[in-house]
Amino acid sequence: MSKLKNNVGEGKRKRRQRTGDALVEKFPLRLTPDQVVIARSLQMEAAKVWNMVCFVQRLIYAACHIWLGEAAMKEFVKDRFEAHSQSVQAIVELYFECCERTRNLREKGETDWRYPHRRKYFFTVTWKELGITVDGVLLCLSCGRGRKPLRIKLPVRLRGIEIRHVQLVWHRNGYWLHVVVEKPFLSKIQGGNMAAIDPGEVHAVTMTDGKDALVISGRLLRSLHRLRNKKLRWFQRAISRTKRGSKRRRKLLDAKYRFLNNIDRRIEHVLHAISAEAVRWCVSHNVKIVYIGDPSGVRDKDCGRKHNQRMSQWSFGKLRRLLEYKLKRHGIALVVLDERGTSGTCPACTTYTKQSGRTYKCGNKDCGFKGAHRDVVGASGILDKGVTGEFTKGRILPSKVEYSRPKVLAPKKKTA
Repeated sequence: MSKLKNNVGEGKRKRRQRTGDALVEKFPLRLTPDQVVIARSLQMEAAKVWNMVCFVQRLIYAACHIWLGEAAMKEFVKDRFEAHSQSVQAIVELYFECCERTRNLREKGETDWRYPHRRKYFFTVTWKELGITVDGVLLCLSCGRGRKPLRIKLPVRLRGIEIRHVQLVWHRNGYWLHVVVEKPFLSKIQGGNMAAIDPGEVHAVTMTDGKDALVISGRLLRSLHRLRNKKLRWFQRAISRTKRGSKRRRKLLDAKYRFLNNIDRRIEHVLHAISAEAVRWCVSHNVKIVYIGDPSGVRDKDCGRKHNQRMSQWSFGKLRRLLEYKLKRHGIALVVLDERGTSGTCPACTTYTKQSGRTYKCGNKDCGFKGAHRDVVGASGILDKGVTGEFTKGRILPSKVEYSRPKVLAPKKKTA
């Protein structure tokens, strides 16, 4: 929802009392030919709304040197399109959100960002609460007055849950539905402990509260990324040897998209499993604040072709977002810190030594500290940096270190 000041009556509207957290659920659709026709027509109609808003806004500015406000634009597009009225309003709100975001970025010096201008042929369709009806196991999405609604069978996990927002999205080679549901609030943490997370590519999450530590393996993620790269290489080579428009090319493209959809969902499932296990550990240790290292500078280093590929596919930002919203549901704050030097700084003498293995070894001959897990030292350093603002000498490392693998569901095997 746009936060612009020209939203007429925004302050006067009575907001509905929230009974839970708003979460997004995504699932692919298997539409009948008639439903595909309805979905395509809705996307084309949504594109017409977007194109009209862009054209009218620029036309009025060129003629009168003024920009229309959001309320005036909603009044202009009212009853002009064959779609639900609130679906049309959602596109107008999205346009003004894009303008507002672009203006803020340009004020910060990012002048490469441009205001919305491209012509669309298909556009994402959005339904708000007034356009959504649940009839048993069927989700009925209004297509406008006098038109047949789009009826979709809900997955079992979404039945009986309040649905607040729906989007029809085209992804690769099929339609997906993004549903915003409201789930009950979770109990908030009452403790005051602090913990730190050292994200990694080999060990996805290493976390400690100063006394205990948990190391969650990320090798399954590495293997899935490697499988994705190898299969994509095979598909691209095979596709490059076919002619455009040929039957063989269409079959290969369909197989490629099926594989990408499958492997992406498996990767996302592993990320959810890792973040869920980390959150459970925080809840069991009554952690209120979690410091997490920011390894974004690692990608700027050139360490060879294979290592650079692993670093570019390291999805630490996605894992951080999953951790943030899951921790927030329990009232736990996630604070991002610069992790520079945390894995190489000795906890005994604070001397920095570049590490090459998984076991930490201090380079100071007078110290000789060694034997601890390098990632545990890094997580302890992030915690020390977050609490005291610097590295302290004689830091005590966690006495108990647990190692874990993400508990994931095995893919279903095809039965003969």
